[in-house]
Amino acid sequence: MAAAFFDRLPVQLTRAEEELREHLVRAARIAAELLPPGNVVSLQEWVECRMPGEVDLATDDAGLVTLRPARSPQQKVPDPVLQSFMSRLPADHFAPEEEALREAIVRVVERGPSLLAQVKRDSGVSRAMKVLLPPSIALEDWIERRIGGEVAVDSDERGQRVCRMMNGTVKEDHGRRRSDDFFKNLPKDCFTQGEERLRLAILDFLAEWSAKELATLSQCQNNVKVQQAVRYALDGGVGLKDWIEKRIGGELTLQPAPDGQLEIHLTAKARPAIAERVQFLQSQRGFPPPHMPGMPPPMPMPMPMVPGRPLPPPMAPWPVGKPQEREKPKARERKDPPEGKKAFWESLPAEELLPKELELRQLLLDELDRFNRGGGSGEGPMLSSIANNKACQRLKNDLFKKEVSFRDWIDRRIGGEIATKTASNGQVIILLRNGDQADAQEPEIDEPMEGAEISSEAQAFFDDLPPDGFLESEEALRETILSFLDSWGQDEPPTLRDAQQIPEIRDARDACLSGSSGVTLKMWIDRRIGGEIATWRKGGRAPDVSIGLREIWGEEASAANVEEVEHAKAADFDQVKRRKVDEGGRDRRGMAKGRGR
Repeated sequence: MAAAFFDRLPVQLTRAEEELREHLVRAARIAAELLPPGNVVSLQEWVECRMPGEVDLATDDAGLVTLRPARSPQQKVPDPVLQSFMSRLPADHFAPEEEALREAIVRVVERGPSLLAQVKRDSGVSRAMKVLLPPSIALEDWIERRIGGEVAVDSDERGQRVCRMMNGTVKEDHGRRRSDDFFKNLPKDCFTQGEERLRLAILDFLAEWSAKELATLSQCQNNVKVQQAVRYALDGGVGLKDWIEKRIGGELTLQPAPDGQLEIHLTAKARPAIAERVQFLQSQRGFPPPHMPGMPPPMPMPMPMVPGRPLPPPMAPWPVGKPQEREKPKARERKDPPEGKKAFWESLPAEELLPKELELRQLLLDELDRFNRGGGSGEGPMLSSIANNKACQRLKNDLFKKEVSFRDWIDRRIGGEIATKTASNGQVIILLRNGDQADAQEPEIDEPMEGAEISSEAQAFFDDLPPDGFLESEEALRETILSFLDSWGQDEPPTLRDAQQIPEIRDARDACLSGSSGVTLKMWIDRRIGGEIATWRKGGRAPDVSIGLREIWGEEASAANVEEVEHAKAADFDQVKRRKVDEGGRDRRGMAKGRGR
């Protein structure tokens, strides 16, 4: 049909074609000037958001763009293509692809009404649409016909198409199911990394609360650090109230106040933790502790307190003097006595594992299983995270007696099953040993790090650090960096230069990295907390090093680090080439000078 249409047209453009051409060229020029570069916003998205209901800009089955005037609801006639597609869908249930699209839409809209164009741009919705809907089927049509009792699409006062939940709420059973699934997948005897961050954010909020009245849940939810931690730790369908009651109900209870607000009450077990956070925060900032109002008597605990990692201790001040003159932490100078190590290994049976060794082995296997089922990032779980598990700490203390490191025990006692490996971020990880991972102990550097080529002094510094835990000074430095990132309110990530303008970070850095080792803050981050925090140079060339949570900026950081490697290789190649040319030129000049004599 298209070929026949073009065959009927004359060689030269008709008057109508000339008019259409002029309008399209002008529209393309204006769109290029108006819309941001890089296809961040498409023309179709602009049309749907800014002039809804005026034109239909879409694609057909072949993926070709169509443009036609929008029809009013009264003018709509049944679309045979849409009817054919809908007739192929099951009548009494959702197909799996439909359920995935429905879940993605509900996850966006349950937060509040959203423009239809914004819903389409959501990554989860976009992926599900590509799987289920042909290009000729509009998302709005599928919503109206398949989940119209749950999600509505209508026009706002500006004529823009808006998605919202029917009756303003998500179906109760659906929300409950999502919440139950979230809590069911959490570890029973420890916090996840995101949960620990959220718990500390809440404790810090309470530690800084100075009003006479008790803090309420809504005030806690409005705290910037708590909001950031909630986004990092909780699934979209899980509320902070549920998480507090189910995961830290032994520390905090929520009780209704006369005005209907939920007040936060501390239990007896929470008071030492709050006091410790007050002391820690004030030692970081150098201010006197705020006035803490009297707390009401502890209420009965709805659940036992979930154990987590110990709170970071306050950072002791260093003696006045130049950084290189400061004494190194004693924990770093301590060396494992060779006699103690030898005696420890000789005390273990050669052909079998002790009962506590079997417990520790099973704990590691369980962690690997949980990591693999949960789709964790990277090749395997970090040994330092596992070592912070309360059950693991108990077994380590009972078994090792501080004579050997956790990694040494894994390598020598269960190395045939579980391998240890230095990941690209400098962290020690564990993974199941099999044919594909037989040489897993060999480090594989996937992205450039300052620690790849460092001085012997710097390497000695890192060799003296515990491979399966942090020194107190390291924990303090890590905590100040995370607090800084939590409080960063700009869209662009901060740089290391920004971070080191903060007095708390400078003090913690000097306390941790003092001495003549030459270790920089970037080197320490990459090698010690690279699994949490990423560093990179934008485009691989920027003079300043950016810093951000790997959970958020990991993909951009990895891509930039790969670019940096490529730029470095190209620069090395050019340098060698120039050196050869220079050497050749000097030889020729030298020969000419000799002949002149």
